[in-house]
Formats: sequence, structure tokens, C-alpha cells
Amino acid sequence: MWLSNITISLLLLLIAGEVSAQNSFTRLSGSIIDRLSRQPIQFATLQIYRKDNPALISYALTNKKGKFNFDSIATGHYLIHCSYIGFAKIEKEIIVKGNEPITDIGIIEIQAEAEMLNEVRVSSKKSLLNTSIDRKVYNVAQDIMAQSGSVSDILKNVPSVEVDIEGNVSLRGSGDVMVLINGRPSPLMGKNKAEVLQQIPANTIERIEVITNPSARFRPDGTSGIINIVLKKNIKTGFTGSVTANAGNRERSNGSINLNFKKGRLNSFATYSARQDEYNRFGNTNREFFDSTGKGTGYYTESSRSKARPLSHLVNAGIDFTINDKNSAGLSGSILSTSLTRNNRVSRNFRDMNQLPTSKFDRLRHAPSDENETDATVYWQHKFKGEDHELRIEATVSSQTEDEKNYYSNVYTYPSTMNLFDNNWVDQIEKNQQVTIDYNRQLSENSRLELGYAGSFIQQDIDFYVENYDPLLQKFVKDLQSSNRFLYDEDVHALYGTFQKSIASFSVGVGLRMEEALTKSNLLTKDSVIQNNYFQVYPTLHLAYQLSKGELQLNYSRRVNRPDGDDLNPFTEIVDPLNLRAGNPKLLPEYIHSLEFGYQWKNKVFSFVPSIYYRYKYNGFTTVTKPINDSVLLTTRENLSNDRSAGLEFILSAKATKIFSANLSANLFYNTINASSLGLGATKSIVTMSTNFNSTFTFSPVTMLQLSCNYRSARQTAQGKFYPTFVVNMGARQDLFKKKLSATITVSDLFKTLKQKVELQSSYLNQFSLTSRDARVLYIGFSYRFGNTLKKPAEEKLQFDNSL
Repeated sequence: MWLSNITISLLLLLIAGEVSAQNSFTRLSGSIIDRLSRQPIQFATLQIYRKDNPALISYALTNKKGKFNFDSIATGHYLIHCSYIGFAKIEKEIIVKGNEPITDIGIIEIQAEAEMLNEVRVSSKKSLLNTSIDRKVYNVAQDIMAQSGSVSDILKNVPSVEVDIEGNVSLRGSGDVMVLINGRPSPLMGKNKAEVLQQIPANTIERIEVITNPSARFRPDGTSGIINIVLKKNIKTGFTGSVTANAGNRERSNGSINLNFKKGRLNSFATYSARQDEYNRFGNTNREFFDSTGKGTGYYTESSRSKARPLSHLVNAGIDFTINDKNSAGLSGSILSTSLTRNNRVSRNFRDMNQLPTSKFDRLRHAPSDENETDATVYWQHKFKGEDHELRIEATVSSQTEDEKNYYSNVYTYPSTMNLFDNNWVDQIEKNQQVTIDYNRQLSENSRLELGYAGSFIQQDIDFYVENYDPLLQKFVKDLQSSNRFLYDEDVHALYGTFQKSIASFSVGVGLRMEEALTKSNLLTKDSVIQNNYFQVYPTLHLAYQLSKGELQLNYSRRVNRPDGDDLNPFTEIVDPLNLRAGNPKLLPEYIHSLEFGYQWKNKVFSFVPSIYYRYKYNGFTTVTKPINDSVLLTTRENLSNDRSAGLEFILSAKATKIFSANLSANLFYNTINASSLGLGATKSIVTMSTNFNSTFTFSPVTMLQLSCNYRSARQTAQGKFYPTFVVNMGARQDLFKKKLSATITVSDLFKTLKQKVELQSSYLNQFSLTSRDARVLYIGFSYRFGNTLKKPAEEKLQFDNSL
């Protein structure tokens, strides 16, 4: 109700202002487009002066459609200056008459600057970061780390995004973020998305989009919003390509080849990449146990070391065909294959309350695993008569298989006893089908309608087999209590609609998404079926007001975070017999109300985007650790009573000189957790901050140095906290042979500071753990571009990323 009251009040104020303005002033309106591509230019800067006076009167920025307005302009003779990075400046002379309440300047065309180097070459390039209040676009190709690093490495540089030492991704302090690939959900981004993101080469990525309050067109999944990873698909006419190779320390290496051919109505592309990585991880854990009276009962220490060398192969290919002026179709697909073998050694020492040893042994693990993901997408798009009026139908099928074999042995030092052996094998299959129908129409110059259907159908099959060695039988015997099979099906049908309307400098976007979810958990081992069907409505609201030097926005969305098959599977996963994990079949979806208010200001040098946001979450997920006996802990998922967080985020971008440019982002938020429903005591609160700084030194058109650093302060959990983390990365690039060849050197975790400290406190246990990785990685690499990369045919249209 209060949101609707605010909306109505703002509308009345704006309408009253418009009536008053129309009585005495003129509003100037127009649009900016790229002269060659005919595409609108967003964030172009316009300044208006009287012809006989150099003093600045007003300032404006173009919106997503390239449109701009100057309000309250009096009668007179004016000059309008238009500028945009990489484009030639334009000056337009106009005469304003007092008897015209609205003057349409029309379309202003601007052209990219070019220079002669034996042939015409476009000299403009995309910015590393494009920001708006509710969306950030990170152009991966402008990041030197992208040539040798993984997607996980690049995400650390994206404002609002944080990546911990394990590769887990969070957005504005929340780990419940939805990660899309090319705008669609993927099985890859499920349980093992942290590992997958560390294996996808960053040089196969075009850009990364972060949307904190998406419209109803997008799925409402994810507490804090969505991260969309867009794969490369070249659009240059003719045959183009590139080859990249990188060699790193500790026998790390990766490489890729990108090919593209476009002629007439056909565009085809293919990418292949391979990545050989190495992980060395070290850990120490200290525990103190208590009885029900709070008296100490014993101590436990653990030191661990693990090593893995994952090898991944990624193939991405597709074709787009323009059938005629009204219809186009395309087919694309990808295959990602990853294999690795983990070798772990965990040394454990148990002591009683008098610090006397009771047990000491090493647990060894040898775990080869293979993971494969395939997907295919087909689409058809029809353009109706009129501007921006189209229908798109798209279908995607994908599957993921995971085969993991774990061979364990317990080698005892004290007391002297026979060694124990146990094995477990995990076979997991996930299939996913998606169908979307998107219809959008520009109803008028200032209004737009979007309607659509989205269907998502997921089938998971998790087969967990456990066997123990029987010394009497001298063979492995199946553990009937621990072995299990779990099936999970989830069907989601959604209808959505959005409507956008602009009234002078004010615009409003309203949306509604209705979803019916049908879920079924089948515990085959126990012959038990649990169903949970529910219908929910997810409204969205986006309000914006254009100022002479920026924009104000107020955005609201209701969101959901659904448990997946692993969260619901109640069977215990015995990777470690002392630290068990299991899902919770009674886990409910968590729901979030997300509100954000922001301001954007920009000039030729600086861009400043401060935002205030608030999230209220109920039935929130949390991880809870419980004791089963004196030495065994069980970790599972539970629903919180509620979770509230409020934050202030700002992003400052600057191109101070021709040599130096930088992006600084900071997120300060207050988080309150109410875990009373879990019996974990009173409400807990903490203030957390994270900062991200990226700087680029362009010493010449062919020489570049980049430095980035990330800091994340302590953050609260239901039973403890995470300690602060800090990391610095650096990279340099030198272009050669008219930019056909590039040489790069990158260093990750320059000062080797990346460590993770975690504290857990409860009535029965105090625990402190420290994890570190051999994270300092050095890469030296080369990239060679060939084909039609420099010379631009006359018929080709320049492409610029203006779709914020």
C-alpha cells in the first residue's frame, strides 16, 4: 500500500510540475544514434548554451533508447554540444520559440572517431565497466586477467560481487544468487557452480551482467539478484578468429581458439578451450566440546592438505540465420567436460578434557571424478510491422552427469589398531528443459509492453553407494544403511507481463509474474514420496526520474530462493565420517522483499552511482551444525524465522587522464539474523563491508597495466562468523604488430593474503578453522588475432554495447 501511495504522490507532483512548466517554458527533446549502425547511444552527454553566452545552462544524459530532454528552456538562440567516449563531438544550433511547449530537435547522428594506419581502423573501445543504478555490465575483454584467468577470477573484479577462497559467489553479501549463462538457467550453476566457474576460461566470455532488482521478465530466483554470463559470439563480417595460449607456474596452462564466419544472412561461430589447473589447499581446525552443563569434555585438532589437477574442455558453437527482413532463427550448443583427481590427507588428534590423547589417525582420500554438461538451444524470432515489435520463441535442453568415486582409508597411530577402508560412489544426473515465449511491443514513443511464458522442467537422480571393507570376509560389503537413491522433479510454469511508461522526465515500470511450482521428492530407498506444490505471485516496480545531471530510481521486487535436490535429500553424504552432511526434505522456499533507491550522476570524467537497499527475507536458508555424538557432527539446512539486511553501496568510475582510469565500489550493509525458531538464542547483528578497486594505466595505445584489490570484512552466520579477507591481483599487456598479437603477464593474489578464517560457537562446541590455498598464480600468455579484424568493410555496422 505504501508503495502505491508513493507512486501516486510522485505522479501528481510531476504532472503538476509539467503543467506549470508548459505555461512558461519549452521542453527540448531528441535522440542520439550511431551514424553507421543506426543504434541508439546510451549515456551520451549533452550540454546546452546560449549562442551569445558560454555559460552552461543545463546538462542531460541519453537513456537506453538514446533519448534526452531539456526542461524549462526559455525563448532564444542555443548551441547543443553532444559527446560520447570514442565518438566525434557534435554541435547543433537551434532556435526556441516561446509559443511551442515542446520542441522536438529530432535525431542527432554521431560517428566513431577513426585513424589512418594504412587502412581505416576503429579506435574506440568499450569501457571496462558500465554502471546504472540497478545494473552493472563488466566487459570482460577489457580485463587483462581474462586472457589467462577463469570466470571465477574475473567475478572478483565485478562491483557488488564477492568470491571467497572456495570459489563461492555472493552478491551484496548474499550467497543466494542466481547465475545464468546467456540469460538462461544451466545445470552447471547448481550445487557445483563454484567449481565450474573456476574451470570456465574467462576469454570465452563477452561480458558479465549483474542485475540486483530484475523486472518480472526474469525469473525471481535468488535473494540478491542475478548474474548473467554472456558467452562470446562475434558479429564481424567475413572470417575472423583468435588463438590464445597461457603457461603458468606449477604446470598450469590453458588455451583457446575462437572462429567466426559471417556472410550475408548467415553467421556461424565456434570456440574451443582447454584448461589445466592445480589446486593446493591447506587447513587447520581446532574444536572444544562441552556437555549440557557447559563443562568441557574434550578437544580435537585437525590439519589437512589436498591436491587436485582439474582438466577441462569447453566447446561452444552455433549459427544464426536471417531468413528475411521479418524472421530469423538460430541453433547453438555447448559441451563442458571436466576431469580431476583429488588426493587428501587429514591428520586428526582427539584429546580428553585433561589434554591426554584418546585417538590419533590419518584419513586418506583418493577421488577421481568426471563431470560433463551439454546443452542445445534453438530459437525463432519474428519482427512485426512497426518499431520494436517482435515475438521470440526459444527452447533449451541440457543435461549434466557427475561420476565421483571416493576411496578412503584410516591409518591409525594411536591406539595401535587395524586400518579401516571404506568407499563411496556418487552418480548424479540432472536433466533440464526450458521453453520461453517472449512478446514485446513499443506501444508508443513513451510506452512499452512485454508479455511472456516461461516453463522450466528439472529432473535429478542422485545415487549414493557406500561400501566398507570386512576383514573377516576380506572384501568390501555394501552399507545398506548409508547407500541410497534420491529422485527430485521440479516443474515451474510462469506467466509474466511488464508495462513501461514515460511521462516527461518520469518513467514507471510495473510487472507481475505468476508462477506455479510442482515439486516431488522421491526417497526410493525408503519408498517415500514428498510433494510440495505452491502458487506464488512476484510483483516488480521500477520508478525513475531524469534530472538535468543524472537520474533517480526506486525499484522493488519480490523474489524467491528454492531448495534444490541436494538441499532436500535427507540421506547422509559420508565424505567424512566425522563431518556428515545431509539435506532437509522439509526445507521451505525462502521469500524476499527487495527495495532499492539510487542516484546516478555522470560527466565527461566521473560516474557516481550511490544506492541504498533493504532486503527482508523470511524462511531464509541457513547452515546448521549439530552433534550426533561426542565426535561426529552433522551439517544440514534449516529455515530461519527472518533475516533483514540494509546497505549503502556506491560505485565511482573515473577517467582522470588519458593514462589513468579507475573503478571503486564499496558495499556497507547491516545484517540481522533471527534464528530463534532453531533454538539458537537471541537475534544476531553485524555490520559488514566489502570494497573493490580496479585501476588501469594506459601508457600508450599498445601498453597497459592493471591493478585490482578486494577487501571483505567479517560477516555473521547463525552460529558464528567469517573473518575478513583481502587480495591483490596485477596484470600487464603489450600489443604488437598493429594489435594482431598481444603478450600478457598476470599475477593472482600478489601478496599471498587470501585466507579464510571461520568461527563456530554453540552450547556444545567452539570451533576455529583456517583455510588457505596456493593461490598466487603467475601466467605468461600470447593472443593472436587473424582474419578481418582490422579492416572494416563499408557495409559492416559498428557494434557498441549500449544495452544496459
